Amino acid sequence: MILRLALIAMIALTGCGRPLSPGEAALAASLFGPELATQKIRIASFPALTSLTSSRPSRPPVACRERIWPEAEPTTGMVETFTAAFVSWNRINMADKLYLPDYLPQYPQKMSLYAAMLIGHEMTHVWQWQNRARTGYSPFKALNEHQAGQDPYLLELTAQAQFLDFPYEQQGAIVEEYVCCRALDPNGSRTKRLHAMLKGAFPVDPLDHLANRPKAVLPAGEVNTAGIC
Repeated sequence: MILRLALIAMIALTGCGRPLSPGEAALAASLFGPELATQKIRIASFPALTSLTSSRPSRPPVACRERIWPEAEPTTGMVETFTAAFVSWNRINMADKLYLPDYLPQYPQKMSLYAAMLIGHEMTHVWQWQNRARTGYSPFKALNEHQAGQDPYLLELTAQAQFLDFPYEQQGAIVEEYVCCRALDPNGSRTKRLHAMLKGAFPVDPLDHLANRPKAVLPAGEVNTAGIC
């Protein structure tokens, strides 16, 4: 707990960060509508995050967010990861090796799918904070979801589940998965199921508004995306 509090203090004392780019703000608006005050959000590099590593169980390659990578994770055992980002209130702190001055410079014509998924996930935590009267969110509660040897992002979707029923990190993972599915398979059954869930929590754009959706640039390598969602 002392280490976590020290991390929060360090983040609070670092620079203000940059505002969202037009593309980043447009992606946020397509997800959260007016419930996310994008003008308040700042993005900054936070070098210490890269050194914060942890191990989690390997994930089954069933979700869009896993299937876009040309090399799947091992089917068994543990996977070592580093902390990609952390949200402190309205500030998105990115690991220095992932930080960019603009994650979506060509949006809405074209986008890096990984960048859009990363930004969508982290903006979910900002939305949770800005709407904390309804979500009950605080950065400390989200930190407590990270336990040694466990995967706070692994989730199981059911037809009855509501978005706010999930823990905070899983909510971010749901939005991340939706960004992936919306980009690659907007007519997929999983995409429609995710959209219905999100629509119950915030004013996400209707799927039929995405006829001219951005061209999604995948991570390097050949990946079969047919029917991915």
